[in-house]
This record gives sequence, structure tokens and C-alpha cells, in this order.
Amino acid sequence: MSLTGLAKVVNEVAEKIIDNLESSFQELSTEIKKIIEREREETSRIVDEIVEQADRRSEMIRSRTLSLTQVRIRGRKLEELEKCVEEVISRVLETVKEKSSRNELDAYLEKMLEEAVDIIGVGKVKAYTNPSLLESLKKASVKISKKKNIEITVLDEPVDTVFGVVVRSHDDSVSYDNRIETKLERLKPYIRRNVASLLS
Repeated sequence: MSLTGLAKVVNEVAEKIIDNLESSFQELSTEIKKIIEREREETSRIVDEIVEQADRRSEMIRSRTLSLTQVRIRGRKLEELEKCVEEVISRVLETVKEKSSRNELDAYLEKMLEEAVDIIGVGKVKAYTNPSLLESLKKASVKISKKKNIEITVLDEPVDTVFGVVVRSHDDSVSYDNRIETKLERLKPYIRRNVASLLS
């Protein structure tokens, strides 16, 4: 699959996540805005301090100080941006974990399994998830097996994930990681752009 095709799949999956969790993310969105506002205020405060220090310096070193200040500001902004991005991802994972513990995302787990099976594209596959999702995955595998006329074996070997599934061909030659963490990692550039636009 080309990078463009993969990006399209990732975007479609991201849209489904957002659609399925929209109501729960209202509170998360408010919290994220508060976090971003706090970080923006802190960044502005640091910028103001740096500019004040630069103004107090003599003309002879003003050019060098301003140059160093700009580097520090850029570095600090990048640090704060990454903190915000990680906070957004952390909040999303908390929400997903909470909802999956109440079996509210079983339908989406089924879609993630189906997507992974389609991408692997073979008649016999093995599926893995975390222990708390094992029963839900087994139920989903029965439905997908009938729907796709394939053999899905759900194994008890645990996968480190808050939510999602890893699927491998029976001979382990092909695998697809369809965990929420992997999806969020792929979405990081999109999240970063959105957070950066709020910070600017």
C-alpha cells in the first residue's frame, strides 16, 4: 500500500474515532483548551522576560543577545508545543480506556479488526489484544470470520495497548498494528499543527 493510501486509511480511521467519541471529547476539548491557554501564557511570560533582559543590555551586545533570544524562544515554543501534543494524546487515551472498560467501543474494535484483516489480505490470521479486550475481540472475530469467510484465531498473548488489535498472517510474514497508540502516533503531525495554530 502506498503512503498516500495509508494516509487515506489513517484519516478515515481517525474520522471514525472522532465520530464515535465526539460526545465524550467535549469535556476533553475544554480541558485541552485550558492546558493550551496556560502554556501560551507561560510562553508569553518567558518571552517577555527574555525581551526585558535583552533591552537592559548594552548596544554593543544587543544584536547577539536578540539572536540568542530568538533561538531560545523558538526552542521553548517547540518544547511547549510537544508538551501540549503529548497531553492531548494522553487525554485521548484516558478517555478511550475509560469507554472501552465499559464495553462502549466494542463495535469500533470490530471495525479495527476488520480493517486489519482486509489489509493483511490472507485466509488465515492471528489476532492479539490486551487481556481486558480479549472477550470482545473473540466475539468480533466470530462475526468477521463469517462475514469475510476467513479463519481468525484470537490468541491469549497480551499486547501492550489501551485499545486496539494486532493482526498477523498465520506464518507471521505479514502483520498490521491497528492499536489506538499507533493511530495517534500517525496523527501526531495533524495534532501538532492544530495545537500550534492555537498557540500562535
